Amino acid sequence: MAELFVDVGGTRVFVDDRGSRSTAVLYVHGGPGQGSYDLTASVGDLLSRHVRLVAVDQRGALRSDPLPAEPPLTRDLLIADFEAVRRELGIERWVLLGHSAGAPVALEYAVAHPDAVSAVIFSCPTFDADLTDRHRLPVAAKRLRELGDEEGAVLCEEIAARPDHLSPADGAREATQRLGEHYLELFFHDADGQERYLRLMRDSELTDEQRERGMSHLPLIEPMYRSTLGLLPRLRQPHLLVHGIDDLVAAPAMISAYRQTAQGAQVVTLAASGHFPHVEEPEAFAAVVLELVAGLD
Repeated sequence: MAELFVDVGGTRVFVDDRGSRSTAVLYVHGGPGQGSYDLTASVGDLLSRHVRLVAVDQRGALRSDPLPAEPPLTRDLLIADFEAVRRELGIERWVLLGHSAGAPVALEYAVAHPDAVSAVIFSCPTFDADLTDRHRLPVAAKRLRELGDEEGAVLCEEIAARPDHLSPADGAREATQRLGEHYLELFFHDADGQERYLRLMRDSELTDEQRERGMSHLPLIEPMYRSTLGLLPRLRQPHLLVHGIDDLVAAPAMISAYRQTAQGAQVVTLAASGHFPHVEEPEAFAAVVLELVAGLD
């Protein structure tokens, strides 16, 4: 395993490069600003026995340099960074593994640079945050009501019922975060999965300052509300969607749209996962990734 920094023009990104196989897989993390540590710490070894796994902390996130003031952070800039990393590592083509908010970035990357991308795996994707919010808000409302926050529950239900396409200004994120210490429950199949994730992060050597760098990616929340579902028919590479049965981010309407519009759509549902199947069911998740990779040979 090699940990290195790659200069992408004006800043450096942290790269975890492990495994020596010919097929390379690039992990495109979500968050926005999550960083790649939770993926490498949970399935890094499982995957790197069979593929070359390249996990990048996107510019400004986690172990990468703090985000510079210029240029403005955009998805196009992230994609340009990935291309710089690919060239620096001497990789001709790679498989994209995009998680959550990283999935639409992976989709845009695959469409813009088809010669650099051999396949795409969408893990718990959010191709349109409007669909995510409308699916998740009623669940949050139910939990808020159980906790005695009737005002918060009504707010979540009211936002979910708004007729126009939702945006960050509607406040869905803030409304669900009224759950406080219970907020993370929305992202896991059960308490065991949540504790596994929390333990993994506690046991890391990441500093509070590094974790807080992810806040610099808040400007990438607004683009999440601009649907990328219309790009799915333009995918020409093999692809699949994997999600946990209790994932509230990859809403049923989103998965249905993927099935209907992406040529050759494949959907794998993991029965004991929420939004972090690579942490909750690492062996099963790795098997899904490796099965797709094996089919490329």
